[in-house]
Amino acid sequence: MELKKGLGRGPFNDSQAERLSNVLSELDVDQLNWLSGYFSGISQSTSIASGTVTNQEVVSAPSATEVKPQNITILYGTHTGHSEALSADLAAKAKALGIQASVSDMASFKTRDLKKVETLAIIVSTDGLGEPPVSAEDLYKFLHGKKAPNLSHINYSVLALGDSSYADFCQTGKDFDAVLEKLGATRILDRQDCDVDYDEPAEAWQNAFLNSLTQNSGAASSTGNLQASEQASATTTVYSRKNLFEATILEKINLNGKGSSKETIHIELDLEGSGITYEPGDALGVYGSNSDKLTQAVLAATKLSGDQLVATHKGEQSLLEALTYDYELTPLTKSTLEKYADLTDNQQLKDVLTNTNELPEYLKGRDILDLITEVPFELSAEAFISILRKNTARMYSIASSQDAVENEVHLLVSVVRYNALGRDKEGHCSTTLADRLEVDDKVKVFVDKNTRFRLPTDPEAPIIMVGPGTGVAPFRAFMQQLEVSEKRTPSWLFFGDRNFTTDFLYQTEWHQYLNEGVLTKADVAFSRDQQHKQYVQDRMIENGKELYQWLEKGAHFYVCGDAKRMAKDVDSALKEIIQQQGGLSLEKTEAYIKNLQLSNRYQTDIY
Repeated sequence: MELKKGLGRGPFNDSQAERLSNVLSELDVDQLNWLSGYFSGISQSTSIASGTVTNQEVVSAPSATEVKPQNITILYGTHTGHSEALSADLAAKAKALGIQASVSDMASFKTRDLKKVETLAIIVSTDGLGEPPVSAEDLYKFLHGKKAPNLSHINYSVLALGDSSYADFCQTGKDFDAVLEKLGATRILDRQDCDVDYDEPAEAWQNAFLNSLTQNSGAASSTGNLQASEQASATTTVYSRKNLFEATILEKINLNGKGSSKETIHIELDLEGSGITYEPGDALGVYGSNSDKLTQAVLAATKLSGDQLVATHKGEQSLLEALTYDYELTPLTKSTLEKYADLTDNQQLKDVLTNTNELPEYLKGRDILDLITEVPFELSAEAFISILRKNTARMYSIASSQDAVENEVHLLVSVVRYNALGRDKEGHCSTTLADRLEVDDKVKVFVDKNTRFRLPTDPEAPIIMVGPGTGVAPFRAFMQQLEVSEKRTPSWLFFGDRNFTTDFLYQTEWHQYLNEGVLTKADVAFSRDQQHKQYVQDRMIENGKELYQWLEKGAHFYVCGDAKRMAKDVDSALKEIIQQQGGLSLEKTEAYIKNLQLSNRYQTDIY
């Protein structure tokens, strides 16, 4: 903003006007709005003191504390329920500050109501493959389509949730941010991209968003009072993402038989005294550590001493301790690659980052040791720590019902070991559980609620469960829940793995559930037991007529497991069954699937 050209000199002399213009040119919109209210208040006070304003004028004069705050419309798109929970939290904070807020799932929001929106908060996650959640698809397509309206009347900000281990980190949030700006909406706060450990940045965004609205309104001028009341109400210890519980390992069993090419462990953890509760469908966040072998190799490659102290996000500690417990050395993420490319100014790495086709292949199988070995660069301990991703929890679908196992929680973990770029490598958390922790050791955990993967509220509704490999974990929880509650709803399991004799996970339990009538029907596929590989989707198609009949009777369809291949293949098989058995066109088949999804009858827990 240039005062002399844009607004004239007004009551200022040339020197004052120039200085004021220089100051204003450095301020953003929020700062200018705050100054506007501030100067209005000063002006009013001065006028009252000098006796130049009547009582009527005092009542009607605008001030920073009399402007009615705009109503907030909060739209969320979610896959597991995180965005929904954050939206409800934002609305509660807004209402505590005297700001009206309405919350809506993007799927339920009528696009014609965009003309009524004043201030918009978008909270949305991104599926692992860079796609919007099902509930966000229609609004996403509408805003990117030809019928999208001018939105210049809307002020907005976006909170994006994602996982930086994927190349398309927070892509859906980025897309919403860009298209809203393109349609004329005014961004009042920069987009916040959140990784798996989203609590702190999400809370900071919420507070900044509300502060941007309250600076010139009658609402509280700060969220400090809100935070203080929240802290005051915390009278008992509550374990969560922010306050991890150290659970004791009670049992650890390798479920695969001798000669299996896989390693899958069943783990039982003790939650006694934690007050932690969970439901079938929830996940458990587990924190792993880096192996001593990898940590020492990284220290050797960087020529840094593990004994030296370094400032970390958890305070000052030895570099060895930080690298072992508080930062990730595997896998290599796009964010770390970007930081290292900037730090080293390496053109080869920059070229990889700009090539959307090459980047996923480059990241695949690489870890930090590969990066610093391929592109060596002398750097300080602080600089090295700055490029690393903070240690984040790995989410495991819970394989138990708390009503059945009480103060325990059970997990089913596929141990990851592979060879890439000439080195044997391992999964960060799975090998922590398999190799570095034993029975009676403790592991830091928290429950991650998944409100979008639940048993039907209707106890009579049939359920169809597709869970190959460790994807069967939540369905074990479902069966335990149905057994304890003595409900005998029709239930059908599709399970698959490599070999029948060595890889039929929880085989005895499934037989018992079938014999007791808890599980109505089971179909299995073991891909390596015959020359032509067979998978769960093949079993679905073989039973297509009956499966469609179950759907027509109101069955809920669940899928858990691999997102890249299995979930897509199962989805394709489901569409094929619906189209063929229902005699539907492709368009009507897509509408059938969409209706299942939006009515929560097609739920996925994929990764």
